[in-house]
Amino acid sequence: METEKTGRYFKYALGEIILVVIGILIALQINNCNENRKSKAIELSILKELLSDSKTNLMSLEEDVYLNTRTIASNNLINDVLQLGQPYHDSLNLHFGNVQYNTQLTINTGGFENLKSRGFEYISNDSLRKSIIDLYDRWYGFINDLGEKNNKISIEQFNPVYKLYFTDYDRNLSTFYVSFKPLNYDELIQNKEFLNLIRYQKYHDEYTIQALKVCIKEIKDLIGKIESEFKK
Repeated sequence: METEKTGRYFKYALGEIILVVIGILIALQINNCNENRKSKAIELSILKELLSDSKTNLMSLEEDVYLNTRTIASNNLINDVLQLGQPYHDSLNLHFGNVQYNTQLTINTGGFENLKSRGFEYISNDSLRKSIIDLYDRWYGFINDLGEKNNKISIEQFNPVYKLYFTDYDRNLSTFYVSFKPLNYDELIQNKEFLNLIRYQKYHDEYTIQALKVCIKEIKDLIGKIESEFKK
């Protein structure tokens, strides 16, 4: 009799333990599901911000390619005019302005900074995470360094020369056009320093365009990967 009673209590206690364990497991599963949903929501929010930044950066760098291409065209024209000793015309002022133009190469990094502060592990796709880090740390870092070098060239090389040989500049901020009128065009034709300067600028502009095009390709690749992630 006692043995039967003890057995029933044991079975009852065991059943209670099993029910408690099952309840704990279910609670843990629900909690994990909730945490996963929260993490996914944060990931999608970060990816949306990165996608927006990437599209803005793409437009900015494509415009920089156009502006540098325009600079090279004006550089070629001014170089030919001066070397051939052609007479001055006020239409040259715009090209003198284009020659000294340097793009600043600004990059939006808000989404990436948000990702860094929250933790890179929020990006669940390993390949996508690697692409994001590579673009921002490697290519955007390189582009920023290039922009700083452009600015240094303007300040240290072009500004002093243009103060000596040009006057009456006119600036149009909406089109990024700046016109410069030579103080003495005949002297400028004979000035080897100026010719060497614009030739160096042309070389630097060509290098800048090559770097920008590589970075543009990387941005387009990242945009494609992020958009594919949204479709999953």
